[in-house]
Amino acid sequence: MALAPRPLPRPHLLRLLPRLASLSTSSSSPDPRELLRIERILHAPAPALGAAQSREHLEHSRSATSSSSLQTLLERNAGLTTAESTSLLRRLPAARIHHRLGRLLEELAALRIQGGEIKAVLASDPDGLLAMDPGEPTRLLELLGELRCRKAVKDQVLARGALRAAVTARRRMELLHAHGLTRREALRVLATEPRAMVYPLEDVERKLDFLVNTMGFEASWLVQYPEFLGVNLDNWIIPRHNVIEHLRSIGGLGDPVQMKHYVQFSRQRFYNMFVKPYPECERIFGGMVREKRGQTMRRWLPTGLWKLFTPVKHERTEEEVKNMKVVVESLR
Repeated sequence: MALAPRPLPRPHLLRLLPRLASLSTSSSSPDPRELLRIERILHAPAPALGAAQSREHLEHSRSATSSSSLQTLLERNAGLTTAESTSLLRRLPAARIHHRLGRLLEELAALRIQGGEIKAVLASDPDGLLAMDPGEPTRLLELLGELRCRKAVKDQVLARGALRAAVTARRRMELLHAHGLTRREALRVLATEPRAMVYPLEDVERKLDFLVNTMGFEASWLVQYPEFLGVNLDNWIIPRHNVIEHLRSIGGLGDPVQMKHYVQFSRQRFYNMFVKPYPECERIFGGMVREKRGQTMRRWLPTGLWKLFTPVKHERTEEEVKNMKVVVESLR
């Protein structure tokens, strides 16, 4: 590699004037202004292109260093092999995403999440994990740890691990936020109704669409009645909505129908209030169907079930009757 000549200081350059004059083939002496121009050229800073190249080289070295440290985090905290971590980083080329992933890995390590669980989430839903902001995994895991519900529901929520459940909860939270709820309200709805995290995301989205576009309610009603996301839409909500729409069309509704009539009323109570006074609604409701007046074709309990609850009859002998009479007379 050739070494660039170092510029001479001005006194040295001026000291060479006689020597340059003796070496010159021209009869005239060299112009001092020309020597000063040469001095300025020699002392001029590097061109802008070289500065840009050096800056690009510095950024490249920094990104290479961050990629290597991130690859080390993936192998140490997430349990990925070198080939798997390299493939993942190639699919996530943005430096900002790399930085977020590094902070998430450090946070998950502080939360003592196992590497196999992180690896499973990166393999199944990497976008859901990378969409989290720093601090969100901690809040979501605290929410999952404080769920107050039946043990069977909580076991289903945490069946695939706490981190996977946190990603699932965040997707539901963002869906509710897209329909007008704040993120705090969405977390409150999920904490009150954890069954929304058990059902598929498409099912929750279908319920929200039916609530807003078909029933005409706002999504903010879910803060007061989160049970709507936990009941079955086809078997619970749609039959009641069809009955209400029929009664509204014939003018059979006196007071306005609220969300509590759809969610909090039991089947029997809803039947007695909205269906029983109108026999034509029984087919719409899909429960008891009366073909003729006073005749029930479909019963709540199977025929003959009452016989199982009839007390057993024991035969009474004359001696037992006499003993009972003696006991009764003694009590008088």
